[in-house]
Amino acid sequence: MGVGAGEVESPLLHALPAVRRTGTVWTAAAHIITGVVGSGVLSLAWSMAQLGWIAGPLAMLCFASITLVSTFLLCDCYRSPHPEFGPARNRSYLEAVHTTLGT
Repeated sequence: MGVGAGEVESPLLHALPAVRRTGTVWTAAAHIITGVVGSGVLSLAWSMAQLGWIAGPLAMLCFASITLVSTFLLCDCYRSPHPEFGPARNRSYLEAVHTTLGT
């Protein structure tokens, strides 16, 4: 499972170099709206057809709350406190894992 002799590590696992962020509030809002509306519209017909009028909306609310909790957890991982150097910004998911696990 580790890198042996003659094997090469995947370049995707390395931290990304600092890039200039060009997003605005409008682009962030557009991405959020397309993600929420897209998943809501696609799941609405299936949940109503398969589960009925009572269990369908309840299942959608349950999955929406799970999505909300996971979103908050990912947002908390973006900026995390460092014990020695103060707040740190994690530029990738792998950096957040290394910061959290202390490796």
